[in-house]
Amino acid sequence: MTGKRTAALIAELLVWWFSLSVLWLVLISTVDALEVLAGAVCALLAAVLAVAARRAVTGR
Repeated sequence: MTGKRTAALIAELLVWWFSLSVLWLVLISTVDALEVLAGAVCALLAAVLAVAARRAVTGR
């Protein structure tokens, strides 16, 4: 994997993670440290799956 492709993959992963984390924070009723941690972990897992799904569909 080249440097540009790796950077693009990391950037895509970070965009997914940030977007899903913000969505989690908007949807929960109380914001405390445990909820933020749980949301960040779940968002990271979902971001990895989203990137993998896109790569599976596009073949890149």
